[in-house]
Amino acid sequence: MTINEENMRQLRLHFEGTATHTHTLPASALVQALSHFQRVVHLLAMAEEGREVQQRARVTRDIERRFPVMCRPPEEGGYAQPVEIGDTSHQLFDEQSVEVIARKTCQTLDAVNSGEAKILAQIVPDTFYRRSILSELDAMQPVRHSGVVISIEDFRQKKILDGGTAQERIKHLLAPQSSEISPADLGYVTGTLIEMKFNERRLSLKLLESNRSLTATYGEDFELVLLAHPRELIQVHGNIVWNEDGSPHSISDVDEVLEIDESLIDILFVELDGAVLKPKVALSSTVSYDRDTMLYEANGPFDILLNSVTRPDLEAQLYEELAMLWSEYAKVEPGTLTKDAQQLHQELLNSFEEESSAS
Repeated sequence: MTINEENMRQLRLHFEGTATHTHTLPASALVQALSHFQRVVHLLAMAEEGREVQQRARVTRDIERRFPVMCRPPEEGGYAQPVEIGDTSHQLFDEQSVEVIARKTCQTLDAVNSGEAKILAQIVPDTFYRRSILSELDAMQPVRHSGVVISIEDFRQKKILDGGTAQERIKHLLAPQSSEISPADLGYVTGTLIEMKFNERRLSLKLLESNRSLTATYGEDFELVLLAHPRELIQVHGNIVWNEDGSPHSISDVDEVLEIDESLIDILFVELDGAVLKPKVALSSTVSYDRDTMLYEANGPFDILLNSVTRPDLEAQLYEELAMLWSEYAKVEPGTLTKDAQQLHQELLNSFEEESSAS
């Protein structure tokens, strides 16, 4: 084995951000990243061998044995977990096939990092495998505002997938590419999941606004979300055909499936320009989903009231509002503010401390 071949198999999962400055990491974040990255490697191996997918892409014992992701001792630098594709200690280690998959893994990560849809399609021609791999890479990342992002580096510690931009790149690559779809046709429908046909990848929803049923096809990358929420409300995003009365008639090109989640939003790290806000006290926002308007509503600290179509958008609005309040009230001289604004100024200072994001 040449040095280059061996080095190609060696990568680093680099956990960066404010929450890693003490060189520690929640075990859940490490397990999440490793498990999803392992599935990326397995999917690439299955695609390379031309495995036919009939239902969910099930990993065979042969693929598991031949293409494991092996962990090496962790390193500092935020928190870095070196990994190696393939187990050289196994008596049936297949050097040539592991090298092919390691190279394809690096090429895939590089194509995703640059947002090159055509190059990615050349590396992974099968649409099903390509979308599944993108979804696994997206699922590697911790929740936004957790103070952690995950980059993947090669053996030279050069980023081949930048955690800071990965989710936006992946969202773009997963978006429908058809020029026939106009933005006006894209939207969300909300309903109860009442049926799934695995072989056809087709689901049936009982629509919230009309109790009428509607069918849609879905990709394998949404299957876990659907299985976790049978008979529950979900939102499905895609290309909608509308009836004359304004109700949805059908939906196709599904590119997002979201559960209806009314749990609290725990406020973590608020991102500023070159800095972050760390809560000094526990802060959260209540969340409710209005079944009539089909909008999320948030009631947050400092009298913040917001609404949005989806929970991710609601959370983004909440953090943008907190950043705005800090800039316009906490960062100005109290003497220039009204009495009510001075009270808000002090509440913000009591609730957050600002740190440089490079500290």
